[in-house]
Amino acid sequence: MRDKILGSIFLALALFGIVGYFWLIFLSPQDVLFLGKTIRDWAVILPIVIIVFIFLFLVAWIGWALASTAPPLPITQGNSET
Repeated sequence: MRDKILGSIFLALALFGIVGYFWLIFLSPQDVLFLGKTIRDWAVILPIVIIVFIFLFLVAWIGWALASTAPPLPITQGNSET
């Protein structure tokens, strides 16, 4: 039952986000400016900036993991008799 409630909440939030983003892109007033850009401009700029930052963060994380991980121990050839 808890999964259905959580799924319903996610569905409602996604639909709200879709409607809100549609309004920001197509129906927002063009005379409202914030830092010299319209609401429509910010609705395009912010998601792109967020996606680029997430991508660069993942690349930095992978680089850090590669740089800070110790190299594997060498495999030694033992004298195994089978």
